[in-house]
Amino acid sequence: MFGADKNPADAAMPYLNQIPGTIQPLYNPFIQQGQSAYNTMSPQLNQMAQDPTAFLEAMMQGYQPSRGYQLRRDEAQRAAGNSAAAGGMRGSINDITNQSRLTDALLGEDMQQWLQNLMGIQGMGMQGLGQFYNAGYGASGNLASDMSNLLGTQAQLAFQGQSQKNQNKKDMIGGIAKGIGAVAGMPFGPAGSTVGSTLMSKFI
Repeated sequence: MFGADKNPADAAMPYLNQIPGTIQPLYNPFIQQGQSAYNTMSPQLNQMAQDPTAFLEAMMQGYQPSRGYQLRRDEAQRAAGNSAAAGGMRGSINDITNQSRLTDALLGEDMQQWLQNLMGIQGMGMQGLGQFYNAGYGASGNLASDMSNLLGTQAQLAFQGQSQKNQNKKDMIGGIAKGIGAVAGMPFGPAGSTVGSTLMSKFI
């Protein structure tokens, strides 16, 4: 009962020590998700910034003429052929050149449309990854903050409780000291308390 007072910080520390272990598991899944998203986007973004030509060439390797292009090409060639035939130019150098230019123009349009569509899908995917991660990170941060506040409150209550126990113990010892001083023939008050405290020190 008369042992040394416990440091109030010692009572609070077990709760405070729980905070890192409680918060870290909450952050880890989203940190890993963000790292995965970075690993996916970083090589492409670096190539786009450092060597856009190589990036474009790599993308265009997957290009295949669309069904729409083939239909437009066939219709345009048929119309051009009929026009050339009507003018007696069918099969001439000019006819062949016009057919080739028409095909190249339609193919270029088809490639540009395909590339725009692909870039749009890719951009939406990257944006979605970023938004998904940010939303998850925000939710994790809010939860971690709530948990930290809860544990902080528990630690504060434990600190205050231990402080109150210490104060109660001091008050009790002071009262006993006064009583011992009175029993020893000393009046209550500073003198009695001094004698009582001196006698109590023999037991503490």
